[in-house]
Amino acid sequence: MAIHALRTEFISAEEVCNWVILDLATVYQKAWSGEIPGAIWGETLCFKRDEFRRWWRSELQKARRELEEEGRIGSFVGPDGQRRYYAK
Repeated sequence: MAIHALRTEFISAEEVCNWVILDLATVYQKAWSGEIPGAIWGETLCFKRDEFRRWWRSELQKARRELEEEGRIGSFVGPDGQRRYYAK
């Protein structure tokens, strides 16, 4: 497999930190417990990009749903058909 393919197939633990806004130790802990899926353990920790993205989208959807149920945010469908969110 080419180096470029490896770079696009996997995401580093540091990149995950940037996405989820957690420190590296917490990302390692959550990967070890299985909370963040797709972890590949080797010389360094990395994640399967597609599995991580699916998990992250799911986490965002859960958070939005909870915030809407609590009345902290609202949403509407814009003219382009995309759902938009706003703080209440």
